[in-house]
Amino acid sequence: MWKCTNCHHVGLSEDKPQQCPVCGADKEKLVSHTVSKVKGKRTLQNLKTGFMAESQAHLRNTAFAMKAEQEGYAQMARLFRAVAEAEAVHAFNHMRLLDAVSDTQENLESAFERENLAASRYPQFVREANEEDDTGVATVLSYSRDVEKGHAKLYKKALAHMMGEEEVDYYVCQVCGYVSDGVLPDECPICGASKDKFRKVV
Repeated sequence: MWKCTNCHHVGLSEDKPQQCPVCGADKEKLVSHTVSKVKGKRTLQNLKTGFMAESQAHLRNTAFAMKAEQEGYAQMARLFRAVAEAEAVHAFNHMRLLDAVSDTQENLESAFERENLAASRYPQFVREANEEDDTGVATVLSYSRDVEKGHAKLYKKALAHMMGEEEVDYYVCQVCGYVSDGVLPDECPICGASKDKFRKVV
């Protein structure tokens, strides 16, 4: 196993790759990495596959709950939310065993790198959606692109907040995912959603 010192991605392979598959960092940025909690290679791969499946199940069931709520099926919505929470527990347990969580400073650095990487991929996604005349999809992908850029800035500011022991409230736009740092805006700067579409994170 190896770990990228740039984006902190952990990968499996017999030989060290020529570059990180996540951020593209050169071979020199990849260091040997062992996960003490997991002994076998197949078990490790199974944990990674399980983590992805459980994470997706969490989001899928959350979406199912929202739809059931919209259709007036409150009991089904509660069940979907309960199962979504269970899947989140599974995903978290898998991630812990994968040794994917470090100290807060390293986690901030990792999150910052991953947000920059995500933002760099969206322009191509948007362009291709427009080329294929999927304008609605292009709009949603544009929201994601613009919001991802802001996430990287939030992580950078968070380090200053942490050092200054400053508490800050965060508000998330439920339409496009924009995160406001400290101030509830009257209107979302990304999608134009009104103030009532924001949720305060507690």
